[in-house]
Amino acid sequence: MNRYAKRGLPVTGPSTKDSAAGGRPAPKVPHAEPETEPAAIIADYWDAAKARYRRGDFPDYGSEDWRALPIEDPRKLAGLVAFAEMWRKYGDEIADDLNRQLAHPEPLWQRATTEACDKAFRDLLAQQEHRRKEAA
Repeated sequence: MNRYAKRGLPVTGPSTKDSAAGGRPAPKVPHAEPETEPAAIIADYWDAAKARYRRGDFPDYGSEDWRALPIEDPRKLAGLVAFAEMWRKYGDEIADDLNRQLAHPEPLWQRATTEACDKAFRDLLAQQEHRRKEAA
């Protein structure tokens, strides 16, 4: 039943009439069966993501590059796994540090400059790159 028949409209087209070429009925196209099982697709995706994670071949979670990846790209899952692992290792430390800073904020004149923050960020990126190369 097509969308027109559901609405009570007359049904026309190749599914109900003979083909214009020779008066033969229109050929029926069988539905294609999936080539692989869904579990096999997921297992392949997970294996590809693990391989990318081990090689360090993925953008950082939440970055512009990571957000631009389609969901089926294994690099997206590898970036998510890397972030989850960092949260597992350092989540409590990060939360404790944030709570300490909120409870006792530094005076404005003692806070780090933009240049110092940029340097710390570059150092962190270099550390991550070094760990990725060691893992490969």
